[in-house]
Amino acid sequence: MQRGDCISLGIIGCGRIGRAHAQAALEDGRCRLVALADPVRPDRLGAEVGARLVTSDYRELLERSDIDAVVIATPTDTHLPIALDAVAAGKHMLVEKPVTLDAAGAEQLAQAARAAGVTVMVAQSRRFPPAVAELVRRLPRIGAIFRIHIHFLVSFPAPPTEWWISARRARGLVVPLQGSHSLDSILWWTGQTPRAVLATGARRNQAWEGEDEADIICRLPDEGVATVHLSLSTAPAVHEALVVGERGVLRLVESPVGRPFTWSFRLEENGAGVFEDRECFPYLQQMQEFSSALLDGRTPLAGIDEVLPAMRTMDAAIASMTRGVWVPV
Repeated sequence: MQRGDCISLGIIGCGRIGRAHAQAALEDGRCRLVALADPVRPDRLGAEVGARLVTSDYRELLERSDIDAVVIATPTDTHLPIALDAVAAGKHMLVEKPVTLDAAGAEQLAQAARAAGVTVMVAQSRRFPPAVAELVRRLPRIGAIFRIHIHFLVSFPAPPTEWWISARRARGLVVPLQGSHSLDSILWWTGQTPRAVLATGARRNQAWEGEDEADIICRLPDEGVATVHLSLSTAPAVHEALVVGERGVLRLVESPVGRPFTWSFRLEENGAGVFEDRECFPYLQQMQEFSSALLDGRTPLAGIDEVLPAMRTMDAAIASMTRGVWVPV
């Protein structure tokens, strides 16, 4: 892409996640936010960010020749049709996770993007904190990984957005919502796709239709094991990843601080602190990866092809919750 030293960006979806992407775009020096689209609420955010175009119809945004790329931050069940329209318009895109409701939709989008020469990056925002980069850098130090445990336990007493209520629109709830992050981390850190998955889920809060508690066991190809523990009903929040290798253990702990979507991180190796970040806004590092990849002409981290195995693993977990048995990936 040849357009000087920055990309011209539009955001589709102006809810709580869209606002986080907008803030990241404003802070990213290689990105210029010029347009917003949302069927209900674009005006207020448009005034805050000084967007040239504010519209209720995302197709109007896609028609603009002065927009290089878009962020799709709408409800999950709308990702695929909007993304396919963006491909047809020749727009590169950063799509919120999960990229589509299921792996079949992700494959369809990946194939369309390849044919059109369009970049699709998935917003796996938990890949981008510097503490996570340091964890990945240190993985060779602990040797072959044979165990990972991830706790992603938060509290949402009420749905922050109406589409969470619908089990159909959210495909359940907590596994696509949070499990898509944790499963992506497991596959990225190990470089392996699980052979099979066993999962269970439950609903504690009647505010929505789908499951808000879930546990997933992944059987790795080399007989290792990875587990994911998910909750929308845990206060205070518990965010922790434990990576166990033949020569040691890495432990990553995070806590919410300050403004929304901002976290502190502490990384330990064999019980000793080796990295600390008191305030990190991962959406900024994520946006910087997206904009720099486009400008540098390279495939971004968490490109759609890279994320497809995690989508297949998510499908297997949801099938296992329904059937109560191990499901091959």
